[in-house]
Amino acid sequence: MKINLTGVMETMLITLDVRARDYHSDNSILKDKKSAEMVEKIDYDFSKLKNAMTNYYGILSRAKVMDGEIRKFIKKYPTCHIVSIGSGLDTRFDRLDNGQIHWYDLDYPDVIAIRKQFFEENNRITFIAKSATDPSWVKEIKTNGEKLLIISEGVIMYFKPEEVKSFLNLLTDHFEQFELHLDCTPKSVVKKAHMNKAVKKTNAQYFFGITNGKEITELNPKLKQIGYINFTDEFKKWLPGFKKLLIPIIYLFNNRLAMFTYNKER
Repeated sequence: MKINLTGVMETMLITLDVRARDYHSDNSILKDKKSAEMVEKIDYDFSKLKNAMTNYYGILSRAKVMDGEIRKFIKKYPTCHIVSIGSGLDTRFDRLDNGQIHWYDLDYPDVIAIRKQFFEENNRITFIAKSATDPSWVKEIKTNGEKLLIISEGVIMYFKPEEVKSFLNLLTDHFEQFELHLDCTPKSVVKKAHMNKAVKKTNAQYFFGITNGKEITELNPKLKQIGYINFTDEFKKWLPGFKKLLIPIIYLFNNRLAMFTYNKER
């Protein structure tokens, strides 16, 4: 199928391409067969998205770490509800499903239309064709009293600070309780998306970054930070040979996961 996307929406193909290439590698990290199958069916010049080795392993390490943290939540709350913000063509549900969780994929209408070509909704999977900045999407989340986890990978960095604040306020204004996992870029790369060769090809731009997560609680003090992970801690396991010497530098410029909790009763 032919895909014509631009800007932020096109960036979903960067992570898809990396997961697909990883599947065909000798030492696959994610073993994501579904992503490889999608790439074979999509009519798009993926060669233009080929990125540096550090970005390749960075994307895989980010996915692996986030998968691990979500698995912990699912193990603790087997019947939880999970909202994936800006899900794109992500295959996370396939990787993590325990047969009981309820999953919501939220993204732009054009993206959800493409997603429907490869995935189907059912009684545990719901597609929401709206932007994360559209305040009406929260009304479509029906947890029926079950625990709620909201995750965002490769999205928040494209929001302007005021949009991040509105997004966070929307969550705490609407939901009684939730846990929030945000993949964020460091402040040092804000307005420097051109440093990422693949992102540069999409003309997308980074507008928001963090140091250790305090920027999030400053935007919304109702949130309580419960965790912070620099993805380099996982990344360094996969970087080959002498390139491990780059770890101190990568640590400064790599994405990081900031985790928060909210309970209206606190």
